[in-house]
Amino acid sequence: MPSDSKTPSLHSWLLWIAVLLKLGLGAGSVFAKPSVQCTGTPEKLEAGQSIKVMTWNVQFLAGGIYELWKPPQQREALALDKQLSVFQQVADLIEEENPDILLLQEVDVDPRVRMNQIQWFKDALPARFYCSTFTAYSFLNERASPNVRKEPGGVNLLTFSRFAIESVVRHDLPALPDQSLYPATTQRALLETEINLGAESLTVINTHLDAFAQGLDIMQRQVKQLAERLDQLEASSLWITGGDFNLIPQGQYEHLHDSEQFWYQKDSELSVLTDRYPVVPTPQQASGEARQQWFTNRSRQELGLDRTLDYLFYSTKLDLVKARVVQKAELLSDHLPLVAEFRLRKN
Repeated sequence: MPSDSKTPSLHSWLLWIAVLLKLGLGAGSVFAKPSVQCTGTPEKLEAGQSIKVMTWNVQFLAGGIYELWKPPQQREALALDKQLSVFQQVADLIEEENPDILLLQEVDVDPRVRMNQIQWFKDALPARFYCSTFTAYSFLNERASPNVRKEPGGVNLLTFSRFAIESVVRHDLPALPDQSLYPATTQRALLETEINLGAESLTVINTHLDAFAQGLDIMQRQVKQLAERLDQLEASSLWITGGDFNLIPQGQYEHLHDSEQFWYQKDSELSVLTDRYPVVPTPQQASGEARQQWFTNRSRQELGLDRTLDYLFYSTKLDLVKARVVQKAELLSDHLPLVAEFRLRKN
């Protein structure tokens, strides 16, 4: 972090981060099982055709960089009118990109202002997607202030599909130790859907892994659980996994500003996955000379886009057609959307 006298010490930041990591005991029991909602007629895909997938952490539609990791007194309150404005721009960009499958993270439902961003997306995109499903992974509890919105009410993984979602299951990920001060209960998860493409069945996993877990093995354990699930899927089906992994790829650590290296490992925990399965972007792309075009996150305004945290992993039985980061979305979230097209092979 910056070291000038006006900036809190690293120790004070770490104390607040410890509070931010609060996990309710038995949290897995308070998150409802996901269900599937479908309307209209599903599309079908033939072997040899392509499918477009988009993943995006929309940061509860706060716009720009909302520094949730800072103490509350150093943050502005969330403004509903701004969130509505950001939402319309996000929805317009999704319409423009026209994905077949959409994976969103940090979609907020906040009863304090009767705000349901899940419903916003459903209402805005009714003709574009046939099925949707969601699961929460954090929500406010009784410690939260009912009058001051300096944190999201409850963030969700939200998956949309033009094709029929046949089933959905939530897999809870390993959880951080209990921290009893922060006003939220959190349980990271994998939102796994089985999608009927017509010619094939495709398993799609939407996820948002933990962050700020220095000194713990939580990231390794979460990646390990996901890798084990992908190994199972690879043996029997087609699959795609996308989301915000909160991990930089191997080789990117050296390119980070000194103040940002603290949050990551030089030997990336993500290598367990990138060494095993194809991914967009590859570690070589995200750490090479043209790495800037694959950056998906910025944590501080003065540093700009400087790291890759969002990925699309895919089965070795799928062929990548093309992929890119949507650069023009920089003002809408602290993350940029990642899009990729995959082709189903002909038998």
